[in-house]
Amino acid sequence: MHELNINPDGSERLEYTLADMPVRACNGRLRIFQNYAAGCHWHEDFEILAAQDGEMDYFVNGTAVHLKKGDAMFVNARRLHYGYSAAGQDCGYRFVVFHPDVLGGMRPVRDNLSALADDASPDYFYIDAASEAMLIFRELYDTASSGNALGTLAGCVRLVDAVSRMRPGHEAAPDGQRWQLLRQMTGYIQAHYTERISLNQIAASGAVCRNRCCLLFREGLGCTPMEYVTRYRLDKACAMLREGRPVTEAALSNGFHGVSYFSEVFKRAYHLTPREYQRTFQ
Repeated sequence: MHELNINPDGSERLEYTLADMPVRACNGRLRIFQNYAAGCHWHEDFEILAAQDGEMDYFVNGTAVHLKKGDAMFVNARRLHYGYSAAGQDCGYRFVVFHPDVLGGMRPVRDNLSALADDASPDYFYIDAASEAMLIFRELYDTASSGNALGTLAGCVRLVDAVSRMRPGHEAAPDGQRWQLLRQMTGYIQAHYTERISLNQIAASGAVCRNRCCLLFREGLGCTPMEYVTRYRLDKACAMLREGRPVTEAALSNGFHGVSYFSEVFKRAYHLTPREYQRTFQ
């Protein structure tokens, strides 16, 4: 739900907001996304997102959780996730993401983070509006937003401690192999979305056949592999349009080989032309 770069392994690399610290604090609204749903993605960072006004749903490795106003989710590293509104309604949210390396020099804490981020660990923790973890999150968001590096570091430590003492909202997804394969294949798409991508290439990245690839995407993410590619490219293009970048640049920089085709696909998805979308969100 934010503008990202890509690591060599296909995981998304965030543009962190604190100098020399892998931490990002930001806010957003669901209305900027197609059908009030952000694009499904994954990264090596932990993510904490809170619904500020309205309500929203959050998908994590096949499980959907409803967040009421003021509630939050702690999403573990390397989990496929995205926020959306099943009712098609807008919702404002705040989020903080941080990489385990933020505490790399503190071995006991680093070891706890490594254990927490393991694939066998819970996929997420639900944070109630009245909980200790929610209070820490609010303070962490404020310190990270203001650029207070020391306060941010302390907040990350406190939040990890609070979450580690919480009861998991959900254990690791039962079909771990499915999500590992999907992570590999979506990682390939995230790493190569600016290039021409074929179904054969996506399937090969997960070492599965074309039919198995399509079945995994349909059952896990509710779309075909090529629909995922198009949606991912549109999300990236929309981020550039909201920054005021030219339509031609948004199209050609994100794997659309022609402005006319990009405009056609864009209007079919958003019911707006790229320029109309840009004017709306500027």
